[in-house]
Amino acid sequence: MNCSELPNAASLPIRFCSKFAAFSRWALAPVFKQVVSRSLRVGTILCLAFLSMSLAPAQEKSAPEKPSKEKPGKQQTDEDSGVPRVGSVLLAAFEEDKQLRTLTGELVAVDPAMGQLILDADGKLTVITPNSLKRLEEVSTPLVPTPAKEMASKALKLMPPGSRSLVTDHFVVCYNTSDVYAHWNADLYEKLYKGFYRFWKEKGVELKPPRFPLVALIFESDKDYIEYASKEFAGAQNTIGYYHQSTNRLASYDLTGIQGMMPAKAQYTRSDLINHMISRPGAERTIATIVHEACHQISFNSGLQVRLGDNPRWLSEGLAMFFESPDLTSQNGWGGIGKLNKFNFQKLVANSPSRTSDSLELLVLDDKHIAESMETGYPEAWGLTFYLLKNKPKDFVKYLDGIRARPPGKLSGPKERIELFRDCFGDDIAKIDKDYIRFMQRQKLP
Repeated sequence: MNCSELPNAASLPIRFCSKFAAFSRWALAPVFKQVVSRSLRVGTILCLAFLSMSLAPAQEKSAPEKPSKEKPGKQQTDEDSGVPRVGSVLLAAFEEDKQLRTLTGELVAVDPAMGQLILDADGKLTVITPNSLKRLEEVSTPLVPTPAKEMASKALKLMPPGSRSLVTDHFVVCYNTSDVYAHWNADLYEKLYKGFYRFWKEKGVELKPPRFPLVALIFESDKDYIEYASKEFAGAQNTIGYYHQSTNRLASYDLTGIQGMMPAKAQYTRSDLINHMISRPGAERTIATIVHEACHQISFNSGLQVRLGDNPRWLSEGLAMFFESPDLTSQNGWGGIGKLNKFNFQKLVANSPSRTSDSLELLVLDDKHIAESMETGYPEAWGLTFYLLKNKPKDFVKYLDGIRARPPGKLSGPKERIELFRDCFGDDIAKIDKDYIRFMQRQKLP
């Protein structure tokens, strides 16, 4: 579904904006298409798929565009296919908005009809279609990621005047809110990062360090945030934060509101900030949103998941919800991984009387279940992820391996999805569902 097919974003339930995409094709247009999907959680909508890979029916019937008459330059090619080789560093010249642009980056994926997907030194993914391509040639030097300080300088240009930046071990945080709030977010990101890597190492998964600095933009007000986010997707006014897979950036705004409540130039500590935030209604969801989006960014930069790959939505969202669970008694408001997610557990319990026997299978088969039934789909995605990681961690790792093995932009159909699930967790879906339900019935809120 592309943007033109979406209902008015204002009419959608709101939740946090994130993430991932699954595609039947990649690069159907000169620019990334944005797909905004309905969601259930208070605060934002889910903005997915910054690369729309499938055509609408009407578009599929249209005649293909004529290729550019200008021949591309020298290409590094696979000897068998005659197309540029994935992993090669290329210099591309292409037309965008009637302007000639150049881009140097690594070739991530290629299709003779659809074009090239290129990763640049800032970690951004760009689609160049055959119709817009003017020249493409090999570059002998390897791609060198942009250093953190330089990345901060670039990211500050996206922020309002007077914004500042801070660089941590793995994150570049640009902000125009208070230093206290920015540092609290940065510490939360780093705490999640360490816990994330430790968790998967214990499960036998060796993650790779992020290749690029992880950029997070934190705006003081929703007005500044919406102005920025509206350039990337429709319906930004209904969101409070998101991770964008193509730009690889996080964006959100100060969710505490403390700065507007304090006298001008008033000084306040981290304890003041945390106490103020925790005392507000919806504190648990505020912290969950911050952690949730950072989890997506870490997951897609650590190698656990592949950016713009064939990631089932239940898996991507289930993982983020598994890690997001806040702890309002801890120093930072978040104190662990894999705790019972109170919000989604209560939703799961509330939905249980109307739950059908094929709910699990529908969740796994395709993304329609979670997209069209967010009130049931998201809690189900969290519940299934929680159950599998607690009871079948080795099988879960095997499943992740199977997902990662699929190249970017190749969408698996329902048959392939359910076959992989059965291969990893067992053939008897009904038995898995019964075991899952019994396990969740034994869970108790603290």
